[in-house]
Amino acid sequence: MGGRAEQRRRWSGVRAAGCALACGVALATLARAELAAEKATTVRLEPATARAPHAVWVGDLAFGSLVAGKSTLIDADSGRMLGMLSTGYFFIDLDLPAHGREIYSVETYFSRGTRGTRSDVVSIYDPAELRAVAEVALPPKRATNMPFRANSELTDDARFLLVYNYSPGTSVSVVDVPARRFVGEIETEGCTLVYPSGPRRFHMLCGDGALLTVLLDDAGHALSKQRSAPFFDPRKDPVTEKAVRVGSRWLFVSFEGWLHEVDVSGDEPRFAAPWSLLDEADRAARWRIGGLQHLAVHASSGRLYSLVHQGGPGSHKDPGNEVWVYDLKARRRAQRVSLAQPAGSLLVTPDAKPLLLTAFLASRNLEVYDATSGAHLRTIPEVGETPTLLQSP
Repeated sequence: MGGRAEQRRRWSGVRAAGCALACGVALATLARAELAAEKATTVRLEPATARAPHAVWVGDLAFGSLVAGKSTLIDADSGRMLGMLSTGYFFIDLDLPAHGREIYSVETYFSRGTRGTRSDVVSIYDPAELRAVAEVALPPKRATNMPFRANSELTDDARFLLVYNYSPGTSVSVVDVPARRFVGEIETEGCTLVYPSGPRRFHMLCGDGALLTVLLDDAGHALSKQRSAPFFDPRKDPVTEKAVRVGSRWLFVSFEGWLHEVDVSGDEPRFAAPWSLLDEADRAARWRIGGLQHLAVHASSGRLYSLVHQGGPGSHKDPGNEVWVYDLKARRRAQRVSLAQPAGSLLVTPDAKPLLLTAFLASRNLEVYDATSGAHLRTIPEVGETPTLLQSP
């Protein structure tokens, strides 16, 4: 019995050795087999495609992996993905100059990925190949809050990029974009975010309800800073920071639905009498404005689009299930649009046949509507992990 057992152990060893040899020969054969090298290709986006009327940049804060923010360019007609930019930690938005020759993105990186030395930069991208061509270093203090368009803005001539800082002191970093140079930092005590109003001027919201006007010289330094009288009461009914601009007017809407129009065409801002987006019946039914990007304006038709939902005080972050459309000249509601899916962000394309686009950070879809009729046209799936701001190129 002992002899047979010993013989079985020897044969098992032989079989194991044989298998190992055969596997080794197979692996060596595979290692020798060379696959044909793939050719690297570059796909260029033509301006007619990248800046088509119904192209849209879908920002993605990437809540599940904040170091991997991105923005994806989508053709809202076909649903086709045209390209994507990787934009670093806690991505807010892109800055898209009217000339279309470059794309700017304020970004944050850490030397060890999720820790280490912090670097804030303005990355400058080629819009045809979506590759970085330059960057400008910033003080490592740019605000990393929920995505708002007013976190960074270009002056109207696209000469200077203005970046809001919060550390917790408030200030603005100024970048001379053509020169690829950080100009300096402007202290803005108690005033936040950036609302441009010309080639050398911008405004900021202040904690007491006032508007700060900052005038720049041709080098990008502050020539003057002047605060207005308060134009809203921040304790009774504050405005949201998610204003939209139409020509020389900034439109702010309060939590209670009052529209405050600020004319910035002159040396000093002029404040029109506020008017309400909600009537008494709307208020009785608990309709409220709210969302991450809750306003959009179609300049040529003079129509304002607002996300609304039914809720109580403090529900201003809730998504909307309707979009209410207003005639700005007549100061009245002209249309109600029922949404196929709740939305926290909306955009109206600027062309003569506009689309209404909506997204929600709890969904991965982009919803497409006819902005004139309100008809739901299509759903474009998988546009991001947590879609936030929508921007027209």
